[in-house]
Amino acid sequence: MVIMDWIFNVPIKFFEYDLAEFKDKLLNFKDKQSIVIASGRLLSSCNLKSIFDEFDNIFLINESIANPDIHLLDKIMSNLSFKPELIISIGGGSSIDLAKAISALFKYKDDLDYEKILELLKTKEYLENEDFIPFIAVPTTAGTGSECTKWATIWDFDNSKKYSIDADYLYPQESWLVPELTSTLNPELTLATGLDALSHAMESYWSNASNSYTRVLARDSIKIITKYLPLVLSNLDNLDYRKQMLMGSFFAGLAFSNTRTTASHSISYPLTMKFEINHGFAVAITLFEVLKRNWGCIEDKELFLESFGAKNINDVEKWFKDVSDDIQDLNLSSFGVKKEEIEDIVKLATTGGRMDNNPIIFNEKEIEDILINVF
Repeated sequence: MVIMDWIFNVPIKFFEYDLAEFKDKLLNFKDKQSIVIASGRLLSSCNLKSIFDEFDNIFLINESIANPDIHLLDKIMSNLSFKPELIISIGGGSSIDLAKAISALFKYKDDLDYEKILELLKTKEYLENEDFIPFIAVPTTAGTGSECTKWATIWDFDNSKKYSIDADYLYPQESWLVPELTSTLNPELTLATGLDALSHAMESYWSNASNSYTRVLARDSIKIITKYLPLVLSNLDNLDYRKQMLMGSFFAGLAFSNTRTTASHSISYPLTMKFEINHGFAVAITLFEVLKRNWGCIEDKELFLESFGAKNINDVEKWFKDVSDDIQDLNLSSFGVKKEEIEDIVKLATTGGRMDNNPIIFNEKEIEDILINVF
């Protein structure tokens, strides 16, 4: 009897649309009571306001969402005056994470305040929620993979903590991939989100939950991103390059939705929380250092290097330096971190489900060495 060594599950309908098809598709939901998450910049640049003006009953969250926290969630819930039938989230990973949080916690709306939300995040009572709100995810960055996963990050900056909302019902009902929506990203965000997608593929590849299927997806993602991220950075208006990057991010999302991430993500969280380093950069800073330490545990090393177009892992380090050159140095000091602050970062750098998903669980001394090496 042959025993399969993997299980793969992503119960989402995925569609690729051009911008005109996307707008037509939105109008199919105009009769539903909806929450729509879309920044004012996006509404203007893509001429979406006239589309949503045709919706019968809409609660529009038209602000840029970055690292959604408990206070934002509390404010939104307090202002909602009806129970939505649908959430449509058009934005980066933070906007899609916010949609997931609203879906999971709306049932408790009448009793919600900051303390109650914090309690729900800690106790995970929302796992028993059978009255969640379906949502559609429309990513506007080629990076986060949130359109492929069932989890979201909500921050508690008051107490320097992050929480993951994680439930099987939080997979998007549908995810729409619209390359044109990524075309307004500036070089810095194009780089940061591209590196975020690459980190998902790389960490999925070496995670404890990695399997033969996810490694194929991860390698395809790495191959696409390492080819097209430099190209799109040299020609931001090229829609074909943008489309390839969205596909690379999508493959990475499919991979890490089944494996989760590892040590680089774990170490990244205090970098974002304490120093407001963009998530993609915060993860990428340590990727090569983590790769070096994991190298002996990685399966199919030759295929991994082949996907990078690399002869050895030093070529991987060179790729990171070359792609980020002239946009953002990938070291801590370039983000204003001081050497004496590394000790505080180390204390917050071990996250359950991330560090213990790494083939090597780094102790505090090893984390400190990693951070000093990328200072």
